[in-house]
Amino acid sequence: MGVRALKANFTINILGALVPLGVSLVTVPIYIRHIGDARYGVLSIVWVLLGYLGFLDFGLSRAAVNALARLRDAPQADRAKVLVTTVALNLALGLLGSLILAGVGGYLLQHVLNVPDDLKPEIARAFPWVVALFPMALVAGVGIGTLESRERFLLANCLQVGGTAAGQIVPVLLAALVSPSLALIIPAAALARGLMVVTVLVVVWRSEGPLSFRQFDRSQARKLLSYGGWITVSGVISPILVSADQFVIGSTLGVAAVALYAIPMNLVTRSQVFPSALARTLFPRMSHAGGEDARRLARRALGSLTYGYGAICAPAIVATPLFFHYWIGPERAAVAAPVAQLLFFGAWVNGLAFVPYELLQSQGRPDVTGKFHAAEVLPFTALLWGATSLFGIMGAAVAWSLRCAIDALCLYVASRMPREDLARAMVPLLLMLAAGLLSHFVGDRLWAGLAATVIIGLLALTMALSLDADLRRLAESVVLRLIRRAPKPPLDDVVSRVEPSA
Repeated sequence: MGVRALKANFTINILGALVPLGVSLVTVPIYIRHIGDARYGVLSIVWVLLGYLGFLDFGLSRAAVNALARLRDAPQADRAKVLVTTVALNLALGLLGSLILAGVGGYLLQHVLNVPDDLKPEIARAFPWVVALFPMALVAGVGIGTLESRERFLLANCLQVGGTAAGQIVPVLLAALVSPSLALIIPAAALARGLMVVTVLVVVWRSEGPLSFRQFDRSQARKLLSYGGWITVSGVISPILVSADQFVIGSTLGVAAVALYAIPMNLVTRSQVFPSALARTLFPRMSHAGGEDARRLARRALGSLTYGYGAICAPAIVATPLFFHYWIGPERAAVAAPVAQLLFFGAWVNGLAFVPYELLQSQGRPDVTGKFHAAEVLPFTALLWGATSLFGIMGAAVAWSLRCAIDALCLYVASRMPREDLARAMVPLLLMLAAGLLSHFVGDRLWAGLAATVIIGLLALTMALSLDADLRRLAESVVLRLIRRAPKPPLDDVVSRVEPSA
């Protein structure tokens, strides 16, 4: 597969991430209006818990994608051994995770976090549904990874988007039309996602079959677990680094404050659809390529991401106060908008780290990323707790963004990227700082905010297209394609325009 296929896969992955973002933008205000800040905060923590226990995958889904990408052209029996072995291991680990989730998760929500007493019975009735979903979620990760190993991103995204959209839309409809109780909303979300899991398994069975648990291979299991060992370290620690802020806020400031932090955090991290889509596209390709070819591909991707993602974050920083004012109301926006602006800086730096992270893991060095995460966790937790206690949710945003910057720098150096590539980040960083300063004067005034957003957006677009050749060629190809598809006037009209009048 060539560069054209890579661009197509990147576009598909972007669209696959943007659709859930659009659904989220519509459903979040409805959620808050009908279930309130406290219930929304609990709902956010429940999904964080479910995501955190993904470390019990032990890196097997990631290891399977890497192994299957290398076996892209191998006989079906060789791929089947990897797939069946990974599914069997993940199913067993998923059952173990359900037991842990039932004990630890229930205890946290009932006794550690500051949850209102009237919500505790709802949580007790709803939480078993989350526990039951966990093993299926681990197995579904293997199925999606199998499709990605063949770069079948269109099918993988259709399945994921369908499950995610159903998991958001069905519960919010029930909250609006039936009841705001978590005992109804959480089971509905779990059932919707469970249906997606079953669909994924059927698709993989038909595309990779015949499959049988008799194809389980112990030697393959050892190889997968060996690769996945350091992935597991990152899998255990990375969710702490990413999501500890919400737990710290919940225990120190209350679950209502979690909602005011989770709303901007969820929106900002959703903006990482571009680096995430690029990383998702690159991993099987770099796993298959290896060596210097993979590094050259990573360098080109990092250059485009530096300017392209910066061109998104800069106008977003200006637009955030105005957008939040109309999206969640002026009172919540006054607290949440400054947090979101600061988080955009951290998200941009964190997005750049996706490329060296994927490069290291695709080349069989997950130990490097695991060691970095292990070294970060204690200093970050201490900084997060202190900053949140002193400065509230704004302090949590500062701690998270600072951790992202340090992590990105470490990964960049470890992947042996040239220094001149790092210097390119200064231009979009300066533009984002200018955007933050401008937003301070503009605030949430409608016409001033719109004008400032357009100006910064045009400057950011000019920067990206003038400084990166790949982005420029991509823009040119899009424009040419739109021109070709534009409706052409009838021939008689063309002739009448060029013939002189009598």
